[in-house]
Amino acid sequence: MAMIHSILDTDLYKLTMQSAVLQHYPHKDVEYRFTNRGKTAFSRTAFNAIQAAVAHLATIALTPAERTWLEKRCPFFSAAYLDYLGAFRFRPDDQVALKFVPTNTDDAGLEWGSLEVEIKGNWAETIPYEVPVMAIISEAYFAYDNTSWDYVGQVALAKEKGKALFEAGCIVSEFGTRRRRSHRSHDLVMQGLLAANEKYGKGQGKGKLAGTSNVHFAQKYDVAAIGTIAHEWIMGIAAMEGYAGSNGRAMDLWDLAYPSGALSIALTDTFTTKPFFDDFLSNPTRARKWKGLRQDSGDPVKFIELAKEAFLKIGADPKTKVIVFSDGLDIPRCVDLQKRCVKAEVGCSFGVGTCFTNDCKTLPNPDKSNLDGSGEISQTGTPSKALNMVIKLYQIDGRFAVKISDELTKNTGFAAEVKLVKEAFGLGIPAPVVTVAPVEA
Repeated sequence: MAMIHSILDTDLYKLTMQSAVLQHYPHKDVEYRFTNRGKTAFSRTAFNAIQAAVAHLATIALTPAERTWLEKRCPFFSAAYLDYLGAFRFRPDDQVALKFVPTNTDDAGLEWGSLEVEIKGNWAETIPYEVPVMAIISEAYFAYDNTSWDYVGQVALAKEKGKALFEAGCIVSEFGTRRRRSHRSHDLVMQGLLAANEKYGKGQGKGKLAGTSNVHFAQKYDVAAIGTIAHEWIMGIAAMEGYAGSNGRAMDLWDLAYPSGALSIALTDTFTTKPFFDDFLSNPTRARKWKGLRQDSGDPVKFIELAKEAFLKIGADPKTKVIVFSDGLDIPRCVDLQKRCVKAEVGCSFGVGTCFTNDCKTLPNPDKSNLDGSGEISQTGTPSKALNMVIKLYQIDGRFAVKISDELTKNTGFAAEVKLVKEAFGLGIPAPVVTVAPVEA
């Protein structure tokens, strides 16, 4: 079962980083690993579907219509990069190792177990895998292992969420590709959000739908593709060139890749916010050129004051800058943070992911015939939880890469390296580390 049909069915930051990697680190080799944080079991059937869908990636390529759209709507991409993307092909047989580790067999004779994923190769060639592979894993799980749900009311639900957000003044981007229920659910959500934007996203004081991180749906509905940098950009640079000053170096290299400043939203929590703000404040001229900061872990309320103070210290008006909140947001949280930012006189916007694209109910009698998301919002059933999973950069150029979130108990990478980096930044007692074992070929 094919689950990804377009090379653009990914988040924009994978393409922007691919272009930057080609400019600065074209010959570096990397390794990515999958972490199943929720310890969810997968069936052999789901695993087989994942294998087939990942193999199918080898058949997709940029179409002439997609390139034309990128040229029009993403002018920050050079012609040379679009030539590269046009010639690019996934090679999953060589670059992706999938392994099913059986743990038990149910009464029907179906094997259940754990899933391991390892992605290896040239950085520019493997950087696009993360988002589609995660979307494939999620869709396969909900197609074969967790099936007591349906699409009834999904358009209305997304429209209702959009109404609440836009009437509260929230500027929102859809960020839900990686953990979406399915490609179809993602499309239905976009339809609902666009309907809400048309009806409620206009007028003084109203919010709006700024766009989507998913480039395929941005093209399909001709809205803005939203995204800049992910943690792996800073992780990789720090692992290769040293951790001291790594956030600042990552910003400098990004500025060289995108001198127009069109993609200048800085990610603040790769090694917690303190090292980031140290680098940010060390060069006010550089910092003032950046449009804003993305908050992706820790306490968002405290972050508002940290960001405002930083903007003032570099000589910038906080009202002209933006905080992009993107950490596990739901609708009430967005509305609350919007009010707080208005009061603090700091600009803000919101990247909402799983709350949009994987919000279904577990139902005793799901209506699997409903594929268009029509109908009323379900008032029965219990929440059907999304998968809790990540794919992160693990090694680059033979060196371990780590991420240390503002939630200090939630780290990713090789344990000994995490310990060293935390000590280098003065982050206290090492916390438990999320990591996985290598996958056998």
